[in-house]
Amino acid sequence: MTTLSICLAYWRNPGMLAHQYRVWADYPADLKARIEVLIVDDGSPEPARDVAKPDGLPALTLAEFPPTATPETPPWRQDAARNWAAHHATGDWLFLSDMDHVLPADSLRALLDRIWQPTGRDPVYSFHRLDAPNLTPKVDKQGRLHPHPNTYAMSKRTYWAVGGYDEDVLGIYGTDGYYRRKLIDHVTLVHWPDIPIVRFPREVIPDASTRTNRDAFRRNGFVQQVLADKQSKKLPPAVLTIPCDITYRGVGA
Repeated sequence: MTTLSICLAYWRNPGMLAHQYRVWADYPADLKARIEVLIVDDGSPEPARDVAKPDGLPALTLAEFPPTATPETPPWRQDAARNWAAHHATGDWLFLSDMDHVLPADSLRALLDRIWQPTGRDPVYSFHRLDAPNLTPKVDKQGRLHPHPNTYAMSKRTYWAVGGYDEDVLGIYGTDGYYRRKLIDHVTLVHWPDIPIVRFPREVIPDASTRTNRDAFRRNGFVQQVLADKQSKKLPPAVLTIPCDITYRGVGA
């Protein structure tokens, strides 16, 4: 039975996805039996379905959003991608991260050893980041370990208990910060500094993260305005608003 569903959004990352495939294929068999991977392609001009899949992968599902107007326009619909993956996940627990962050086998084993069956609003866990290739720890200005702000492990029940990501603010860069504040309002966030994830910068894998001017997709005040208006009208988060086609489904090694 699947225990953990790894959920990632994809946008023009074929080299990084190929590296993720190698990592997942190399997981020990007992770990692969307890996980699945769900990848949502955000309408990328270099589709995730075209990336060669090695033998020995865990259970894998690829899905695609329709493309945006031009290939040069990053959609910033990763929030909707997480909603879709969380909805279709078969695991009791979700691991939510970005495509350029890898969950090493030792970290996966430690994570699986600590999570439990959901009983309500369980704690949400965050992870320390090491930067490839030298596994340099990420620390703040005070020298303290700095968890990656967009990577979580949480029960599927907790994900939906706090409403998921609100798709009414798609297309704006930086909305993950609003989701984090929503988590803080509803659940306990626990940092596990001894379970690291590894971030791959562009200097190591050129397409590890999207090459674009992110500031061009910020709209200061827009998200606050939309969410405040929804709150005044007592409207729930908008979820699963984008059609999505499953393009590949593999049952695993």
